[in-house]
Amino acid sequence: MNRQIIWVVITCVLVASCGGEKENGIPVVNLEALNAIPLDHRIDQLAKDTTFIDVTLPPHARIDQLTQKELGLLKAAAYRFYHHVTLENNQYRIDIKDPKTLHISEQVIKAYEQAINNTNHFADSMSKVGQNIELPAVDEEYLSKLLQ
Repeated sequence: MNRQIIWVVITCVLVASCGGEKENGIPVVNLEALNAIPLDHRIDQLAKDTTFIDVTLPPHARIDQLTQKELGLLKAAAYRFYHHVTLENNQYRIDIKDPKTLHISEQVIKAYEQAINNTNHFADSMSKVGQNIELPAVDEEYLSKLLQ
């Protein structure tokens, strides 16, 4: 299965995983869409420094309705968070000792953690029915695209 198909599957899982939490103000976490939508401004410094990031979106917010500022904040937060995600035995593992060191609001961190958990669960459930899905590693290429 090629990488694009895998990201489409992950995107669907992530959209579904955030469906119940949108109403509580937790951001829509759609990693493929975040990666695909270009910014009209640079976020390199924000993504790499310690400025606190908090994003609260209105209920039922969709990725295509975000302002460039909101999109930039979500991408910067994703950049920080996914530096602590690895792929082991086709499962994403989060290695964050102290979430405060990310300088991201708790609700954003929880949304990304939930997205990871749902993706892992989806890969497991597909494997149990004989449909092995190879989850792609979060590599430097992916992280770099978040900065664009």
